[in-house]
Parts: sequence; C-alpha cells; structure tokens
Amino acid sequence: MRYQTAGVALAVCLLAIGVASMPKGASAQCTGFVSRPIDLGVSGGNFHSFTKKHKFCFSGTLGSMVQDNNGKQFILSNNHVLDDTNKAKHGDLIVQPGLADVQCAQTPSDGVANFSRAVKLNFGGGTNTVDAAIAEIIPGDVSSDIMNIGPISSTTVAPSPGLPVKKQGTTTCTTTGNISSVGARLKIKYGGGKVAKFVNQIIINVQDFGAPGDSGSLIVTQDACPSAVGLLFAGSANQSFTVANPISNVLSKLHVSMTGGCTAVRSAPPAATAEQAGNATVSPDLVTSATAVRDRHEDELMKIPGAVGTAIGISDQPGHPAIEVYIDKMTPEAQASAPKEIEGLPVKLIENGGFVAY
Repeated sequence: MRYQTAGVALAVCLLAIGVASMPKGASAQCTGFVSRPIDLGVSGGNFHSFTKKHKFCFSGTLGSMVQDNNGKQFILSNNHVLDDTNKAKHGDLIVQPGLADVQCAQTPSDGVANFSRAVKLNFGGGTNTVDAAIAEIIPGDVSSDIMNIGPISSTTVAPSPGLPVKKQGTTTCTTTGNISSVGARLKIKYGGGKVAKFVNQIIINVQDFGAPGDSGSLIVTQDACPSAVGLLFAGSANQSFTVANPISNVLSKLHVSMTGGCTAVRSAPPAATAEQAGNATVSPDLVTSATAVRDRHEDELMKIPGAVGTAIGISDQPGHPAIEVYIDKMTPEAQASAPKEIEGLPVKLIENGGFVAY
C-alpha cells in the first residue's frame, strides 16, 4: 500500500522499506481524482484506512469490476486495501482517490462503493491462497473499463510460466511483463510483525512491474480483449518481483465472476503457445510434476538460511522447469546449503530481499 503521513505528501513503502517511485513514462493521472464514473485501476481504499493514532493513512488500487449471480456489481481489490487487513465493517465507504493521495483528508463525497466482504487473512500459521475483497459499487460512479486498458473479457486465463501479461495500478500505472513462476509458496510481511504464508501464487520477475500502492491491480493477458489472470497484492522489497493470486481462486472464494466488456477470441489457450514474447514456456504437465517434487522437499528447501519462499519457474534449458528458492540475502551459508538439483530438477537460488504486501 501507499502510506502517507497526515498532512505531508510522502508515499512510503510498507514497513518503511523505501520510497515508491513512479517509473519514467507513468502518468500522474493514475494517482489522483478521476471523474465519475471512474475507470478502474486507480487510487482508492477504505475511508478509515489509518494506522493507530492516525499517524499514517494508506491506500491501494481499485482493480476491476466483478458481479455475483444476481448481477450485483462490485469493485475487486485486496483485503488489505478494502477490508483494512481484516478490520473493516460492512458498509464502510470506499473512496477514490485513496487517502494517501489526498493528504489523509476524509471526504465522504469521494465515495464510489461500500465494503461488502473479504476473504479473511490468516496470520496464525495457517496458509492463505488469496488477499481479496469486494465492495458494492454506488450506481453511476464506476465503469467496468480499466484505465489505459479499456474493457476486458468475462473469461479468465490460468497462469503459466512465460505468459505475457499487463496491469494498471495507481503507483506504476500500466506495465507489462511475463509470468516467471507459478505455484509459489511464500512468506509475506504485512507490517506490525505480521507474516502471512501463501500457497499457489504467481510471480512476475520484472523490475517495477508493481510497487507499493499497486495492490489490488488486476493482471490481465496482453490480448486485444484481455482476460483476467491474477490479482496483484505483494512483491519484493526492491520491486524486482511482483506477486499475485490466481484469479480463479479469487473469484471462487468471493463467489463472483468478472464483468466483461469485450469478447475474447483465441484459437488456443495462451498456455498452449510454444513461445510467448520470446520466452520459453513449460507445459502444464511438467509444472505439475515439478510441483510435486518441490512439495516433497519443501521443508528441506525452507531450511536454507534466509529462505522466504519457493516456486516453479523455467530452467536454463528452454521448456523445462526448475525449482526456485527465494532468499532474503545471498550468503555463503545459503549457497553452501542449497542443493544443485532435486530428483533431477535444477534448483535456482534467487535473492530478493524478502516479500512484502504492496
């Protein structure tokens, strides 16, 4: 999330890791007030998004529009954006722009939705699959289009290594990249000493693809009529890795579906393409078998000094999977204790500075 001290325009990363900078070419339009009805992919958050004693306020990204079986429409974002990390009350006002973009000023007329429900985040040692929440839109205040992307399809696409994707968020605006890893099992820091364990996550290894404040952004394919792939919620402290929940898990947990505005036309699923944007892919069967190997050795891999997660990515041999182990800092001890391969699969040791909620 983007944090700001009350009365001082200072956006800082969660846990005071560093200042969130806007990449060259990004537009300030992504962070400020948007005329109604708003496009999504813009700044927003809970009306009560303050830390204790109101020292800081914070905001994220209002990602996309979804709907339930009765046609009721909602804004989709993260639990830690709309639900104030398990603390919001049903009906809380969701404002645009978020408080961090208006020097923490609470303006009821900025409301565009009301908090409905969230998937509770588990910080007690159990595992999480999504950081997600929805808020019922105020009629006439929200468009289903995403800023700089436009309408999207009502269909979804499963993540796969190499799949070309893009997203629109309030901090880094519109960015593109390729999925580098899937099936990630990660420890995510949420501040205040809270750490949540996540399983089956997506990783995009592209510098500044996402940053603090982009939480809640919808990650979509790069098609003319994009399909949803994931919900951005976290990343590495140095912003070189972005983490997302697979969208199928998000929609299933919240009992909603994507609100489409265009029709996707594909001759084959993206994952079946032999090559995507110049990057080799890995077949679903090989990913599944590699995941099983990783899972059998997860305890061993997480004993590597500084380990904060594992995932399945692409090996140096195109078309073949590798087991990735993410570590906070590359040390001689970590390098000495990491296996070169497990059951014939190469093991990659990757320094990332740790993962934090964005």
